[in-house]
Amino acid sequence: MLLAMVGSVDGSVARRLHEMGEPKPYSVTPIRFKASGRTDKGFILAPGAPCGFSVRFLDDSYMRYVVRYFTEHGDVEACGGRLRVESVHVSSKSYEELYSEASEARAFILKFLTPTYFSKWGVEFHESFPQPVSVFTNLLRLWNEFSPIKFDRKTFRGWVEGSIAVSGYHLRRDMKPIDVGGGRAVGGFKGWCAYKFFPSEEYEERTHRDFLKLLYTLCRFGEFSNVGGNRTGGFGVIKFLPENKNETNRET
Repeated sequence: MLLAMVGSVDGSVARRLHEMGEPKPYSVTPIRFKASGRTDKGFILAPGAPCGFSVRFLDDSYMRYVVRYFTEHGDVEACGGRLRVESVHVSSKSYEELYSEASEARAFILKFLTPTYFSKWGVEFHESFPQPVSVFTNLLRLWNEFSPIKFDRKTFRGWVEGSIAVSGYHLRRDMKPIDVGGGRAVGGFKGWCAYKFFPSEEYEERTHRDFLKLLYTLCRFGEFSNVGGNRTGGFGVIKFLPENKNETNRET
């Protein structure tokens, strides 16, 4: 849907987004709606029922194509039908703002709102548990690709492996794989996972504080970028719950 919208404004830009390698500079959420029924192929959106979706760009130079689309069109094509546009909300947050506003992520929860998985180099299977090193190095890779503020991935990975642990979780795996096109179908997990900082004597306090701030930044960033495989297809949508919200917001 996004590529069709961009393509109606500038076909060359849509082709560039489609053909470029990973990571791509955008993420999406699935269409949200209240179903009126269900078939063996999925849920039914009744005519006239409200629905919504989000598009997030990690490179804001692409945003103008979507804004232009909505100024010129009153509907969008989705799943073989047309959705009438009732309202559009646009907001932005710079990488510098995300980092400067960050606290220290000593204990927190990530909610995985849509199916999530992590690809593994050199093997055919996917990782279906949000291990700290998988989640946070994935987010740092995305951050370093698009942010003007860079961090050393190898050093951060070592710190995560020695300092961040899973302190609780409630996850469930989707039993039916989702068709992602190209003859591929993948599954993933949803639910919540709690993480906690355990200081390692290998690192100085200043290093711990710097990386805890980066960790908080990456969790906030992940709410824009999604995490794991097929981010651009609505997989890996997360919500970050810092320490002071942990006890009351675990249910998904």
